[in-house]
Amino acid sequence: MPVSEHFSEFYNIIRISVLGIIFISFFLSFHIDKLIQYWLENIEIDTELVELSIYSPYDWINTKWAILLIFSVSIVSPISSIKLRNFASSGLYPREQKWLSIILFTSGLLIPLLMFIIWFLALPFCVNFFSQSGTIDGVVAKFDVVSIIHLGIGISWIFVIGISTFVVLSLSRIFGIVEGKESRIRIRVLLISSSILFLTLPATYEGLRVFIAFSTAFISDFLSRMAPIYE
Repeated sequence: MPVSEHFSEFYNIIRISVLGIIFISFFLSFHIDKLIQYWLENIEIDTELVELSIYSPYDWINTKWAILLIFSVSIVSPISSIKLRNFASSGLYPREQKWLSIILFTSGLLIPLLMFIIWFLALPFCVNFFSQSGTIDGVVAKFDVVSIIHLGIGISWIFVIGISTFVVLSLSRIFGIVEGKESRIRIRVLLISSSILFLTLPATYEGLRVFIAFSTAFISDFLSRMAPIYE
């Protein structure tokens, strides 16, 4: 098969994944209010202590679409991983296929699993825990739902970008896109991932953007070095 057809097939996988994210986001947009309501029901605190502060309708729309995008990526990631594995495995040696399958299947399943844990287990647990143990006598604690959602969005993006960076750097090593002992696209990938995190983290993380962006890039780069180099 000519190289151009290989690139065309690869582009088709990316296009299907992007269209899948757009379609799922559009479908979920009709149910996002119910999804948020269901999530709030998992926070077992008095409803009088929960308040929804909307300072700008535009910010609230951005918040909703950020949630939609995160859940859409989580749904599409396992399917995209399988398609990428089927696309690349035919041109690899058995040892390369093994590592490719491990990386893609692990990342494809890890993203939706982490999103479920973050949104439906970790965040409700943290809110319930602090509401019970962090109160002061005579002081009523109020919980801003939007701030909690922004906290979850930030954590979700950290994992999504971090896992994606790890996958790209690992595959570059497996496919032999290296110079010496380093991936040739390493610096560019790290700069892109850290920049995306820096620009997309919600305002809740103001003051920690640089630290989080570079820490996520560093950890992803460190973990990707476990992948072998095949030339």
